[in-house]
Amino acid sequence: MEAKVDTGAYRSALHYQRLRLRTVDGVKYLTVTFQMGGKRRTKSFKAFKRVTVKSSNGESSRRYLISTRVRLGPYLVRAQFTLFDRSDMKYQVLLGRKFLRGRFVVDVSGKHLLG
Repeated sequence: MEAKVDTGAYRSALHYQRLRLRTVDGVKYLTVTFQMGGKRRTKSFKAFKRVTVKSSNGESSRRYLISTRVRLGPYLVRAQFTLFDRSDMKYQVLLGRKFLRGRFVVDVSGKHLLG
């Protein structure tokens, strides 16, 4: 799926369709439903936290932060993403500078460089 590279954003963000907190045997899980590449997938995270994110318009909101693997071309890396309803945005994935730092160089003249 396409992602927007945004060097102005500190953290990366991932679109979700549904979030649910549940407790099993005293352990809290965050169960998330994603719509990716035309397929609906559900994944549970035992390691998650809430963080405050300031948007480009200056408003702050609390979001869940998860860690997952992401494939970018031939690279498979572990990265952190805040979960946000991006259904009204063009790109469901936003890659921020924390994800890019030390891994990638941004060529602002390019588009769709990974095919």
